[in-house]
Amino acid sequence: MILLVEDTLNMRKLITTILKQEDIEVDEASNGEEALEKLENGNKYSLLLVDIMMPKLNGLELTREIRKFSQVPIIFITALSDEKSQVLAYDAGADGYITKPFPKQLLISIVNRYLKKTKINKKYEGLEIEEKGKKILIDGEECDFPPKEREILMYLIENENTVVTREQIITSIWGYSFIGNDRVIDNHIKKLRQRLKNYSKFIKTVKLVGYKFEVNEF
Repeated sequence: MILLVEDTLNMRKLITTILKQEDIEVDEASNGEEALEKLENGNKYSLLLVDIMMPKLNGLELTREIRKFSQVPIIFITALSDEKSQVLAYDAGADGYITKPFPKQLLISIVNRYLKKTKINKKYEGLEIEEKGKKILIDGEECDFPPKEREILMYLIENENTVVTREQIITSIWGYSFIGNDRVIDNHIKKLRQRLKNYSKFIKTVKLVGYKFEVNEF
């Protein structure tokens, strides 16, 4: 699922139509505030397409806010083609930059490239992650993980070798609407480690901070 953040209705309809013709699911937001609300409420996206010039919260501001809690790929689609705008976009945390007007096939090619990158087909010794975490195999056997434990594992893997706080995990998995003690995360991590068996060693506890997914290959 892609989130398209574009304040111009006609452009939003055009991009959505192009992508849906390629069987790519698209959700829409008409401004930065609406997009941020969707993300904070726990909606999951493989990619964001974001305009820069928007009311309420522009694309640069939106990206800076998102980067506080997520590394989801963000591509700007904008009429601003000058070098300064592109530098500001990448400094804010953008992964790509497309200028309007753009060839239809270029948009499709770039979007497909990022969607393939987010599938996360990875193997860590006997732990295998396939199809964006839809399949988790341990020593060749597919295992059933409860939704929250699966999401936590995927979040840790997406941020491999990076320490993430309990608060960051809560924001990513539950959104800002979460009510409860952050020790709930510790309980989920405990159960997750039990399911991972020998590969629980990849989830490191960072005292007083949070957790890190790390594979020592030496």
